[in-house]
Amino acid sequence: MAFLAALLFIQESDRTHFDQSSGEVTLAADPSRLAEHSRPTKWHVVTDMVVFRGRLLASACYDFDSEWFLKPWAYSNGAQILEYSPESDEWKLLHEMAESMVLNVRVVDDRVLIPEFFPLNGRSRLVHAFDGKEWGTLGLLPAQNWHVMDVLRFGGALYVSGSWRDESPGDDPRWWKGYGRVFRSADDGRTWTEIHRTKENGRVLDMVEFRGRLYANEIGKQFIAWDGKKWEEIPVRLEPKPPVEPKLGSAHLMVFADRIVAINSALYYLFDGKKWTSHTPGYVDLWREGKTLYGLRDDGHVCATRDAVAWERVTKEGVPAKEFARMAEKGRPLHRGAVAVHRGRLFVGTGAEGRIYAAPYHGKGRFVSKPQEIDLSKGGRLTWDAVVPKGTSLKVRVRSAESMEALDRAAWADAPAKGHRWVQWRADLASDGKRTPVARNVRIAGP
Repeated sequence: MAFLAALLFIQESDRTHFDQSSGEVTLAADPSRLAEHSRPTKWHVVTDMVVFRGRLLASACYDFDSEWFLKPWAYSNGAQILEYSPESDEWKLLHEMAESMVLNVRVVDDRVLIPEFFPLNGRSRLVHAFDGKEWGTLGLLPAQNWHVMDVLRFGGALYVSGSWRDESPGDDPRWWKGYGRVFRSADDGRTWTEIHRTKENGRVLDMVEFRGRLYANEIGKQFIAWDGKKWEEIPVRLEPKPPVEPKLGSAHLMVFADRIVAINSALYYLFDGKKWTSHTPGYVDLWREGKTLYGLRDDGHVCATRDAVAWERVTKEGVPAKEFARMAEKGRPLHRGAVAVHRGRLFVGTGAEGRIYAAPYHGKGRFVSKPQEIDLSKGGRLTWDAVVPKGTSLKVRVRSAESMEALDRAAWADAPAKGHRWVQWRADLASDGKRTPVARNVRIAGP
């Protein structure tokens, strides 16, 4: 596939990554290899990853040892929000969520919103909020809560999906019947109004916005679509009709290539607003990076596509398949594993032991900036900020010339020459593969 060859070629040619938003230069990582990066001290299942304001966050659940007639237990007794530190190349605890379970982490309106999926108490009526500094919660959802699954901004309002139990003292508590529901908030989550209830027991799962409507996975059987006034049921219909009735299952949803992508480990569906198609193999998680969609399979490999149909495997050395075992001893939640790309580096979180794998950095790399024209009639200087962890090195230099054509022949130096008009800087980076140096705020200016 041409696009993937180009992606790999770029990384092999200069082996660096330039972040457009921050202007930071780091070494690129080798996406064809995944190596064990972090072992859990507490967590057992990594359920999601997001990038928020340039920070890579992950949700992880732990302690699946509750007494229950189903073993292993599908719900955790605790969750943590982790943050990756590029400087130390470590995952650190950002927020502890005791007596909790988290499946989805969403970035909505320049804040992180985290629905609390479990347990059956007051905490399971919460959506947690993080603005980059402080943690808080949105307004409590209505009582009789069971699970909060997803949160989405659509048409100026916030929506929450999940399931709510109609509690009655006469009910058998072992059944814990709950109907899937969707709630809407017009006041940024302070108060909530129910706008949809399923006709049978189950959950309303992941949600996405697509072509001016809100779509949700209703109890793993079909889509429901909301235009702001009414709901439409959209069953999964394939042509020719398969021998077994198709169902969405616990499918994660993402919009890509002008279609909704709904994934399961065995297969995935595409829906263009009218027509359904199904494809194999399936995926455990998805990550969108620009015009490329990455998919994590339960065999431990990561694939990539630009049209959601033709995929090419990115990893030659993936994660051991046992890390995604469906019969894992430490719990079987709906989400089992996560994939992310951060600063050009591929990360995978697993669902059997809760480990995190990452692509190792290249040993050496060089970044050369675009030529720029500045006034150096009185001379100039090169300045930058840097983070250089142990085992890495960084050197930044500049070259200058009277014309842009002469710039390629100019020698690299520590400062631009007086009287020149065109300048260019370069950064040479080296690493032991575990960490990368970081060049920030590189500037060439007059004296």
